[in-house]
Amino acid sequence: MASTVSGTGRGVARLAAGIVLLAGVIWWVGPDDVLRGLARIRPVWIIPILATAYLGMLISCLRWKVVLEARGIRVSVHLLIFYYTIGYFFSSFLPSMFGGDVARSYIFGRQIHNQVESFASVFMERLTGLTGLVLVAGAATLLNTATLREAGLLPGMCAIIAGFCFFLFLVFNRPLVERAGRIVRGKRLSRARDKFLAFHDAVYSFRSEKRVVALALLHSVVFQFLTSVNTWIVCCALGLDIRFLDIMVVVPIILLICAIPVTPSAAGIWELAFAIFFTRLGYDRAAGANIALVLRAKNIVVALLGGLFYALSGHIPPAAADRP
Repeated sequence: MASTVSGTGRGVARLAAGIVLLAGVIWWVGPDDVLRGLARIRPVWIIPILATAYLGMLISCLRWKVVLEARGIRVSVHLLIFYYTIGYFFSSFLPSMFGGDVARSYIFGRQIHNQVESFASVFMERLTGLTGLVLVAGAATLLNTATLREAGLLPGMCAIIAGFCFFLFLVFNRPLVERAGRIVRGKRLSRARDKFLAFHDAVYSFRSEKRVVALALLHSVVFQFLTSVNTWIVCCALGLDIRFLDIMVVVPIILLICAIPVTPSAAGIWELAFAIFFTRLGYDRAAGANIALVLRAKNIVVALLGGLFYALSGHIPPAAADRP
């Protein structure tokens, strides 16, 4: 009971922090500038914004399907879109932009009666997605080195790439994981250790699935490109003249920052990051904040749909997902 109250308290505190931070960003940028910028949005661009968002979601679910099939789990892409959208709903009030992945994994795990495989598949889907993000950001960095150096972003970009490579080394270092597991003692901790090792077994097995990993990475690169396209379309909707290459460099950095679990759906952090990074590249900070706000509005639309899907999720028979 005490832990539940404590968890609720932390959630409320994070939500309050997100609201305060978001309000602070709007105040810093200038409420009048924000309202004037949003008033310029052209409705004709709304359909392309939503269409590219859906296409990106479809690519992500195809990537997830590739990962699942490598583990012998066959699920229709339509059902995966259903659960992916539910993840958006939970991301609205869970920490970071990726908080909904945990909920998506748990709900999908109930569907296939295997939480370990579900969590491993979502983890690998997200890991290959992050790898694709870093690859796209790295390519854009090579093509835009002079601009990044002038903006003072080049050292940070190199640090992010190096840090992610080290993270991959840790994830796939089985001897290190086993040594850490041997340190764990105690009945309760041992159960948690065994579950983690079973999860790591599922993840580690992908080292021998080079074709699967390559295909998932291809989907990831396409998805990250579509994310930049979606952001560029938002810029067009707001009447902003922003270089596509700048978007390809900045958006991956912002996504990585917003993965840090601080506020629900990275509220305030998302808008602040857009305002700061676009300012560093020579654009108006109000432009960056307005881009972030329109993208958040798009995510809210998807999240509302995800909430409806979640309400219906209990009516889907487990037979919809089969493992031979």
